Amino acid sequence: MTNRYGIVLFLLVASSLTWSETHRGFAIKGSHPDANGVTFQTATGKMRVEICGDGVVHVIASPSSEIPSPIVPVVTQPCHANGLQVKTGQTAIVLSTTAMTVSVNRSSGALSFLSKDGKSVLAEPAAGGKAFDVPSAYEAKTWQLQQTFLSPSDEALYGLGQHQEGIFNVRGVPIRLHQANTNISIPFLLSSKGYGILWNNASLTDFNPAGLVIAVDPATGGGKLKTTAKGNYGFLLSSDNRNQLTVDVNGQHVIDLQNMWMPTSASGVAALDANKEYDIVAKGGPGGVQLAVRPPADTTTFRSEVGQAIDYYFFYGPDLNRVVSEYRQLTGEAALFPRWAYGYLQCRERYHSQQEILDTAAEFRKRNIPVDALIQDWQYWGKYGWSAMKFDEDHYPQPKEMLDQMHADNLHMMISIWSRFGEDTDVYKRMAAQNLMIPGTPWTDFFNPKAQTTFWSELNRGIFQYGMDGWWMDASEPEFDVLKGKQTFLGPGESVRNAYPLYVTKAIYEGQRATTDRKRVMILTRSAFAGQQRNAAASWSGDITGDWITLRRQIAAGLSFSMSGLPYWTTDIGGFFRPDDQYTSDTFHELLIRWFQYGAFCPLFRVHGYKSNAELWNYGPETEKVLTQYDELRYRLLPYIYSSAWGVTNRGETLMRALPLEFSSDPQSRGVSDEFMFGPNLLINPVTVSGATQRSVYLPAGADWLDFWTGKRVSGGQTITADAPLDRIPIFGKSGSMVVMEPRVESSAAKADPLEIRIYSGADSNFSLYEDEGDNYDYEHGAYSVIPIHWDDHSQTLSVGARRGTFPGMLDHRTFHFVVVREGRGTGVEPTGDPDATVEYDGKEVAVHMPTANVNNAQ
Repeated sequence: MTNRYGIVLFLLVASSLTWSETHRGFAIKGSHPDANGVTFQTATGKMRVEICGDGVVHVIASPSSEIPSPIVPVVTQPCHANGLQVKTGQTAIVLSTTAMTVSVNRSSGALSFLSKDGKSVLAEPAAGGKAFDVPSAYEAKTWQLQQTFLSPSDEALYGLGQHQEGIFNVRGVPIRLHQANTNISIPFLLSSKGYGILWNNASLTDFNPAGLVIAVDPATGGGKLKTTAKGNYGFLLSSDNRNQLTVDVNGQHVIDLQNMWMPTSASGVAALDANKEYDIVAKGGPGGVQLAVRPPADTTTFRSEVGQAIDYYFFYGPDLNRVVSEYRQLTGEAALFPRWAYGYLQCRERYHSQQEILDTAAEFRKRNIPVDALIQDWQYWGKYGWSAMKFDEDHYPQPKEMLDQMHADNLHMMISIWSRFGEDTDVYKRMAAQNLMIPGTPWTDFFNPKAQTTFWSELNRGIFQYGMDGWWMDASEPEFDVLKGKQTFLGPGESVRNAYPLYVTKAIYEGQRATTDRKRVMILTRSAFAGQQRNAAASWSGDITGDWITLRRQIAAGLSFSMSGLPYWTTDIGGFFRPDDQYTSDTFHELLIRWFQYGAFCPLFRVHGYKSNAELWNYGPETEKVLTQYDELRYRLLPYIYSSAWGVTNRGETLMRALPLEFSSDPQSRGVSDEFMFGPNLLINPVTVSGATQRSVYLPAGADWLDFWTGKRVSGGQTITADAPLDRIPIFGKSGSMVVMEPRVESSAAKADPLEIRIYSGADSNFSLYEDEGDNYDYEHGAYSVIPIHWDDHSQTLSVGARRGTFPGMLDHRTFHFVVVREGRGTGVEPTGDPDATVEYDGKEVAVHMPTANVNNAQ
């Protein structure tokens, strides 16, 4: 094998890595139990297994005599075990809780996690799965930590953040966890076997390392792969290119990423035959490519570049929603955004002046198009230099008056901010003088607590004091991998390489919280790390291209992000990079409509575009009509969305729910990556094919499904063909659920009444209507209300329970219009004109009988 600049060698090089060479002795030499776990003395070091809840286990294994503390405190809660039992046997030491057991093999130190009834959930190989100082297959370095688990062939694995290849089930796929524009790396994994793993390491990490290196001709990109076993082969391509990463196997695309901005690696998987030679063509940048392959294997491995100890958390559900909830309990609950953040957010690159922003706001209101925020992109700093944290008054002469005027019209504003500064700016000079920058760079060292508070102080003085409502934190990876080879406040940049966005958002969240509790923190940022949900931070998928394949891939990317434990995510609707003829092209208008329809059901709803006037009316009246319809639908659903958001904060739930997360007992749901539940009750099916007027829809088993547009009832557990004309995507309500809708409004601030409650009958259902003031933190002290609503399907009786709680400005009296959905009733965007029952509600319990004939006959 030669390096990437060497001569042509068409051969397959196997990694020299074997267990006998890398596995250090973890035979148990002694054990010391305590109230929360057991500390083991091993042949070469120490290992601790501690219980953090009935279904949560923390494992940390060190090659030395010390158990180190993590550099990055992702987990914020200490471990406490209730009723832990420890039994020492001849071959194993067993730790038991009420929900599960952990068995530690005494001869190898291998761990096995078992359910309460003794069934294996997750296990290391019998010889042990821990290794240290592992040689790289094709890089001149060693990886300090490695952990391997067994993975049965029928397992599916999800999560690891947001990546652009469109891969949903990551079992067996080699993925480099490294932050980059369009790539978000979160080391949290969910399994169809009912467990989750948090790999507690912030350095560069390879998931399922690829150990077979393909020698690639630097001129042609050609190479050859000779297979051994039949099965799925994983490919990892690395390069310095920012435009394309592609791998073809016998002429078929295995990796195909093309964009203006690219990560430095991409993954792919291909089903290949045994003992066959395949032609490979790999393309990347002018610096060459590195291509490695992972043959089929029934294992899952995490390998990290830097670390003092193997450190991971095991979560057992078996319900995957419970796993996510337990993860949040340990790493921090997701903060509740202001209510306006769940409405429509209008962005573009860029608004050029105060007057342009005010004129755009006025045009939205004139056209009666619902909107809650306008977002100011970069360069508002003008003559003051890059990211100067102040407005250039030549173009923004009165920022406070601008914001006051917007607030008076129930509008809000977010603004682009950066972690790096122009070296000619005053803010850079002040921070550099205090050694608060990453040495040799213009980037803030957010790992330094003083840098965090100083950054917020500058932001508060320069922008927040005028009444700014939210933060668009760009390039928080940080871009260009600037931490590599640098020294940070916490140590070498390599050791904290993926955690930068966690500290960026921490600085803003804690700074604003310390400044005021009257305005909730709202952060939209381009990168994320484990635990970041506690910082009131959402992410978007970066600077992506506006085309059909990218739209399709965003669905899997967003679902993977949500299955990584972080609940808030969105995309640049229409793509960031758009065609020059975007305003007149029918082809682009179709793409924009389909993307907008999908975006209306993302956790955050936001349009953006490079060098674009991206407002709805700039694409012609027909396009504007369809876009406005879905904008209005988003606002009609705000009571449902905001109540679901309370479930995210209060109960650890997820707003955008992949089918495997919600229907883990349905095997057919495991591979569905292009549909999702929006909240607990609505099944969303985006259309991602040009010219399509229908799409295939899988309806999960265990429920009937009612067409949102027609009311037709269909049995679950089957795939149907659903109509999807250009103005419609298939949406289904789950039987045994409710959806609360408000009348048409133009702002989330409207105190809308009456509310329409659509009942998807066929089973009993419950809904908790959550309300509060919308934009302060009084809800943390009990200033909110919950109205419980129950549908008894057998007796056809609707009960509205007594309201719990109160808050300033609450509507004491509400009118509820109840509709049992069936064909032709309770359907579509418009309110139902003749409800089945009307309830005048004053906070006291009330019940009403609603007999409806022949509504439960599914097809």
